[in-house]
Amino acid sequence: AAGDGEVIFDGDGSYRLFDVMAADYHYFEGLTIRNTDVAFYAGLKRVMGCSGLTVKNCKMEDIGIGVVTYSADSKDFYIADNVMIGRHDPDTLVGWYGLEKPSPLTSYYAIKVYGQSHVVCHNSISFFHDGICVDTHGLPEVGKPLCVSIDFYRNDIFNMADDFIEADGGVHNIRIFENRGFNAYHAALSAQPVFGGPVYFIRNVCYNVPGTALKYTVRPAGIFTYHNTFVMDVAITNFSNGHFRNNLFIGPESKRPSLTGTTFTRYSTLDYNGY
Repeated sequence: AAGDGEVIFDGDGSYRLFDVMAADYHYFEGLTIRNTDVAFYAGLKRVMGCSGLTVKNCKMEDIGIGVVTYSADSKDFYIADNVMIGRHDPDTLVGWYGLEKPSPLTSYYAIKVYGQSHVVCHNSISFFHDGICVDTHGLPEVGKPLCVSIDFYRNDIFNMADDFIEADGGVHNIRIFENRGFNAYHAALSAQPVFGGPVYFIRNVCYNVPGTALKYTVRPAGIFTYHNTFVMDVAITNFSNGHFRNNLFIGPESKRPSLTGTTFTRYSTLDYNGY
């Protein structure tokens, strides 16, 4: 954008608007992007992924997915200062299973990445199924780079049908800190699973999730949960090598636990938390 007026890319109902899977070091700034299922498609599993994608100060509305790569070859993305508005009903909070009328999957996730050295920060995200995710990739691919060194920080996320932030499928050094999430139906923070870790959840504030605050399931390992505030139901299950410090867990009522969990390692620790 040159600063002399709004620059609009209208997908006219297209499936993909920008396919940058084979385009390295492209820079998108100050654009309005709307009316497309996938705004930025940046990588496919076992095919290829790009490097150095920057999406900054853009407004994305009426989209199904904002930015996505499924490729272990993707690296060095910078996704920052964007406003992403999905297609879900802004006036309701509805989940996607176990309901007579579940939430339709009209907007899947705002941002999903895989690979190395991505930064996702200072984005405003609302009305999607999921907010910001590591790709739930399955086991790391043999002979491919691992999914490592990814930062999600200082994002505002509002009204998700599933989760605010997912580290699912990550391997080492996944850092999720100082994010704010308000209103998600199923879970706030997810590690389902993480392959060895460490994954860090630090100084996040999460409010109003009818399901569970922490979805640490499918036996993730290497989780550090420090200095967070959770105002919602809380349940954590089936993790190894998990450590919890200085968190505040505020449950919905006095007759139910505000924290439950199963650990498979004797060296998991919980200390200096408030309930």
